[in-house]
Amino acid sequence: MIKFLRRRSVMSCEEIMEVLQGYLDGEVDEETAKKVASHLHKCAHCAPEADLYSRIKESLASKQLVVDPDVMADLHAYGRRVANGEIDS
Repeated sequence: MIKFLRRRSVMSCEEIMEVLQGYLDGEVDEETAKKVASHLHKCAHCAPEADLYSRIKESLASKQLVVDPDVMADLHAYGRRVANGEIDS
């Protein structure tokens, strides 16, 4: 958990950018999360950045790597041969 150490009640845009990814990933403490959320609600500069990061994250999460089934079968077979000592790893 990332804890923002400054004691001020308001964070600057620079401070927000330092913790934004951690905030979006749910890795900041509750106090920092509240400060970031409040800042994003009011800031015309940081809010679009947060939105962009969120959309990129969602886009990447929705992508699925498609692997040829024959390649996967060969890989599993190779793994079994290594596990059985037929091939040195």
